[in-house]
Amino acid sequence: MKVYAIANFKGGTGKTTTAVNLAAMLARDGQRVLLIDADAQHNATNFFILGTEGGITLTDVLEGLGETVWEDNISPSGRERLWLLPADMGLLSLDLSAILHGTTAGFRRFQDFLDAMGQDGEIDSVVIDCPPSFTAASVAALANADELILPTRVDDNSRRGVLELLEQVESLPRTATPARCRILVTMADRSNVSKQGEELLRAGRVEVFKTVIRRGIAVDEATYARQPLYEYKPKCAPALDYEAFLGEVLADG
Repeated sequence: MKVYAIANFKGGTGKTTTAVNLAAMLARDGQRVLLIDADAQHNATNFFILGTEGGITLTDVLEGLGETVWEDNISPSGRERLWLLPADMGLLSLDLSAILHGTTAGFRRFQDFLDAMGQDGEIDSVVIDCPPSFTAASVAALANADELILPTRVDDNSRRGVLELLEQVESLPRTATPARCRILVTMADRSNVSKQGEELLRAGRVEVFKTVIRRGIAVDEATYARQPLYEYKPKCAPALDYEAFLGEVLADG
């Protein structure tokens, strides 16, 4: 089982778009996928099921209020081979300081939840949509991820968001950091500024995906339609780019 955490400290970088499209494409191609929404804004949750509808959320799992069997904590997404562990506003009240110092049972509960899935062999990939901040839920996610994917625009604020997140990740104990970190350039265009920003990222110390996700109105339209890009407009530039991105992810999988 492979666990991908999708994160950036700056909002509006295509983080949730990347998470929902990666999860949906993996499921489309035959994998059994769990999408975990770790962001209290619960945009990934709303993309698939429009709210928690009284079901179990990630907050419940972290607080020990969920079911004892992992598969009873997840919700159907409405798509074949894709399940969801929803988010809610309760994630905001979780104690970050306790998570960082390893004194909360929530951290262990998240590990146990993922370990149980891995041992049962019923899920092939887990995609975690992290919040644009260092929270208890995001730390728990990063500590259990095999790979951290950092979607970022090429503007300076987004680039700084990536650098700040990496600093926070490096401050975690070595046993609580993802084995691999890669940047995914999103919302790119043909301007010189965009090209220069991409060059700056590629000259840095963090690996960057070869694929660049181009800007396109279809991304916003697909959100309203609540459809992954491959389904909403498969021949648009961002959809083709996400297919290439998926190829890179699977090639290293």
